[in-house]
Amino acid sequence: MRAMTHAVRHTLPPRAASGLARTNFRSFHQTPSVLGPIALHPELPCFDLLRKEGVWVVPADPSRKNDISGLAPLQVCVLNLMPLKEPTELQLCRMMGRTNAAVEVTWCVPDNYDGKNSAPGYLDKFYKRFSQIKCNQFDGFIVTGAPIEHLPFEQVKYWAELEEFFEFIRAQDAGMLSLCWGAMASIYHFHGVPKHITKRKEFGVFEHQVMLKAHTLAQALPHDVGIPVSRHTTWQQADVEAAVKKAPQLQLILNSSIVGPCLIWDDELGHAHMINHFEYDADTLDSEYRRDKLKGTPTGEPIHVPHAYYPREFPKPNAQILDRMDSCASSRVVV
Repeated sequence: MRAMTHAVRHTLPPRAASGLARTNFRSFHQTPSVLGPIALHPELPCFDLLRKEGVWVVPADPSRKNDISGLAPLQVCVLNLMPLKEPTELQLCRMMGRTNAAVEVTWCVPDNYDGKNSAPGYLDKFYKRFSQIKCNQFDGFIVTGAPIEHLPFEQVKYWAELEEFFEFIRAQDAGMLSLCWGAMASIYHFHGVPKHITKRKEFGVFEHQVMLKAHTLAQALPHDVGIPVSRHTTWQQADVEAAVKKAPQLQLILNSSIVGPCLIWDDELGHAHMINHFEYDADTLDSEYRRDKLKGTPTGEPIHVPHAYYPREFPKPNAQILDRMDSCASSRVVV
């Protein structure tokens, strides 16, 4: 289910101060042919779930410089802005657990963030505020989506803090993978690419074409890959082309003739801006459809059946589509 596959792992930019090339820098964190461990808070809900799935999970220990594989783990900071934290934590950790890199995850939210959908004390126990990590060094960042697409960026309560966070990432010379609204926000901040409200929600599994087959992020993907889409906003082709002309380090990796640009790579900063959802589980669109049928969409429009997702025997997910998603998922490596 995704080209996010190599995403954070291959967003590590050159370390100018150390003179290490990207591949050399990554090799310090990888084991030769086995999956590396992912270090998490042992009481994080996804910890036991991942272990049951066979993912190598170890308790995070700030006093330990190396993980149990003997390697210094990649330090990955996840800015999780999704209202339901636990499903996103599981999806991202499941993918990070499929790489041969040793990973330790720090979960983060802005200081000016309420987290109304989280249980009391959840954020205090498992998350850091941005002000608490400003002195920390990270190898990579993931910025998730948020259900605030209808708002202009400048009207988002924590926008000023998020812009500071983006500059924090730039100053760290660290790679970044941004998803959905997070991708819209990050590429708007760094390159001024605007988002546009769509006539109705773009929702379902849409075929995307690989535009640069030789690019690292596109390896192991078929030319036409089905990608889950769930958003009320989009990038317009003309805006992306103008941004690429102005900043040639930008590369459009995945594109759809129906729902537009999908994945943009910034070769200078080491940022992967993914507007869609390779990280989704096979049943995530089903859950979103049932939620919106019950509660309505943020824009108030009636929710429509997700495109190319359900077969005729509704509501069982389309097995053929899910098989294609899973075939891509087998090669996913985040970090």
